[in-house]
Amino acid sequence: MIRILIFILSIVFIAALLTVLAGADGRTTAEAFGLKFDIHTGGAAIIVLFVVGAAIILTSVYKDLRRLPHDLKIREREAARERGVAALTRGLEAVAVGDAESAQHHARVARRSLPDSSLTRLLAAQAAHLAGDDGAAKESFTAMLEAPETEFLGLRGLFHHAMRAGDKDAAKGYAERAFRLRANAAWAFESVLDLGLERGAWGETRAAVKTALKNKVIDAAKAGRAEAALLTADAYAAEASGDTGQALSEAEAALKLAPSLAPAAVLAARLLNAAGRRGRASKLLEQAFAENPMAAIIHAHNALFAEESDEKRAEEMQRIADRNPSARQAKLQLARRHLLLGEARAARLALEPLLEEAAFADDCAMMAEAIQGEQRAADGKPESAGERARYWLRRAAHAPRDPSPGADGEFHFTREGWARLVREYMEHGRLAPPPLEEAPAGVSADEIRRLAAPEPVKAIEPPPAPDVEPQTENPQADDADDDASSAARIIAAAGKVS
Repeated sequence: MIRILIFILSIVFIAALLTVLAGADGRTTAEAFGLKFDIHTGGAAIIVLFVVGAAIILTSVYKDLRRLPHDLKIREREAARERGVAALTRGLEAVAVGDAESAQHHARVARRSLPDSSLTRLLAAQAAHLAGDDGAAKESFTAMLEAPETEFLGLRGLFHHAMRAGDKDAAKGYAERAFRLRANAAWAFESVLDLGLERGAWGETRAAVKTALKNKVIDAAKAGRAEAALLTADAYAAEASGDTGQALSEAEAALKLAPSLAPAAVLAARLLNAAGRRGRASKLLEQAFAENPMAAIIHAHNALFAEESDEKRAEEMQRIADRNPSARQAKLQLARRHLLLGEARAARLALEPLLEEAAFADDCAMMAEAIQGEQRAADGKPESAGERARYWLRRAAHAPRDPSPGADGEFHFTREGWARLVREYMEHGRLAPPPLEEAPAGVSADEIRRLAAPEPVKAIEPPPAPDVEPQTENPQADDADDDASSAARIIAAAGKVS
């Protein structure tokens, strides 16, 4: 609407101008090239306007004619670009659905239409990989490294190609280069982390974790757990190589980041104790047990005082149990303390509710020891009590052991084991995945009472003597028969008491 109004106003203006010029008075005389001109002034002005207008139009037409080849080339490029974009779109769709033949066809069309496009190279590489042509795929990914805008994508493609080919060294190089190029790329960090853990390169992996934290690829809590686990793995490696100084330094550094990390606490305590710093070692273990009540920490703590008197050992056992009294391992520790002090009945009573929850091998063995100790403290020792103890020993032989890592007080992980531990602790704050099997079923309360609590021992009355003893021809044989009968009655009576 505005354009129409402008056009109308322009026509009105020109008409008005021509009217004014046509009505002007006077004549104009001029001489040029030997010719004299004498015309009306208004007419002369009108002629000049028409000449200027014609010159402008002719100039514009001339310029358009000169630009025509260039404009045609631009239009051809635009059409090719549109065909290339359409081919890229269809090619990527073909890659998504797994149509290798269609993907390759559209990749060729896109390469002809968009020869310098990074997406074209990517599509060609993906199509070649989909068709099983690894050589062409690698060539396309390698070509992408030449341009800064496609270098990162090329590195990712080459990394995956190397991993499929089993070339871990080449994959490591591509992943590290990609991580340096884009330190905020999650896949690059995960690749560097996995390859570092697989090689046992704990120090290099720690540096990658710090870089990832700086670039917000992982959060601070996860990075702290990862660094603590990596320091612990490095500390065990240093101890194995004989460098106890570095081992202790790294273990204590790990505990500053994660005070409840049991492997670090156990190693640091062992090294501190060897250096004559048992108090510091005990404090680290007690702090770890307060947050993470594991059997490994209990065993390591007991080992610190193995050479002390029973009273001192009992005092220290009570001390660490009090740091987390509701934990199962604390209650088992108190049962051990009772056994150490000869309080067999208290040990049995402490073990009974724990065995109702789960019956591990060590727990059953402790119950057998408690029953034997309680029976030794009793006045009599009937055969039934021995059978009960043997029952718990047999159950201990067939029961599963505690599946938690380091349940015996030591951590003997392989390199693969440490890699798994670092992953689990970084991601979930635990040393290992949950066990596949459930904990062993507990023993029912009735069975515990029947097989654990000793029954009172009754006095065994001798059989009444007969009023009249019969005379026999062989008195010695009769005496032997009487003794055998008496023994049989005593055994039978004992069986009834049991």
